[in-house]
Amino acid sequence: MLRINIYIPEDLNHQLGLVARSIGQKKAEVFRTAIRAGLKTIQPKSISALNLVNFAKEAEKIPTKGRIPKDIIKNLDYYTWGGKKRD
Repeated sequence: MLRINIYIPEDLNHQLGLVARSIGQKKAEVFRTAIRAGLKTIQPKSISALNLVNFAKEAEKIPTKGRIPKDIIKNLDYYTWGGKKRD
């Protein structure tokens, strides 16, 4: 395990102490548990947001003005992602 130093407000330290005493654990263990839970909550949102941005960039490649192929609906995968073209 690594040792790191962080600064937390006094009220957070007090709350951390109350929780630690109420469940019979050390502050460090309560803090590690809270960090793990917080990271699980934050991480999926970041990945989802990144996927949404990538999807928007790909959507910009779809032609919307000028000459649009007549088979755009039938061959959307081909025009969007470069898949196989259907007959």
